[in-house]
Amino acid sequence: MRPLTLINTLEYYDIPQILTAADATGTNYLCTLFKQAEDGYQYLGVQISEARLMAFIGGQLDLRDAYLHPEVENALYLVDAKQEKLSATTLLQPDDITEDMLPEAGYFYDADDLVEDADMQTDTYQLEVPAHDRITFSTLMSRMGWRASSIRNAIRKVAAL
Repeated sequence: MRPLTLINTLEYYDIPQILTAADATGTNYLCTLFKQAEDGYQYLGVQISEARLMAFIGGQLDLRDAYLHPEVENALYLVDAKQEKLSATTLLQPDDITEDMLPEAGYFYDADDLVEDADMQTDTYQLEVPAHDRITFSTLMSRMGWRASSIRNAIRKVAAL
């Protein structure tokens, strides 16, 4: 059993539907709810690199593809959420994955949906991150829940000047 720390809830309908988490070594997990149990919830979790997670958050990666085509072998886990604790409990083999565990094809995350539903708040941050250090910048964006696609587009516009 691997304890996980909740990083961000990406989709929420009564309970978290899609979330990101990390283990003690900093490995990211993208988790999708597939079953409600008596004592908690079960998610299908996939270990995912920061770059691929940013592709999903930026709306460039189909959620189902993240699970069907993981970056490395043995990257799929059964993730249990019980009493506000997350843990990757079982390493799943491809044969263990059933259709009801997988999300539907064609789901691309859209952070703009969250912004429309939320009350508009404005905070100003000044960060000094070297331009060549995209991993650090991507990590900051995901940890603080910023809209990655909008920030990425703004950076491209500034870089083009």
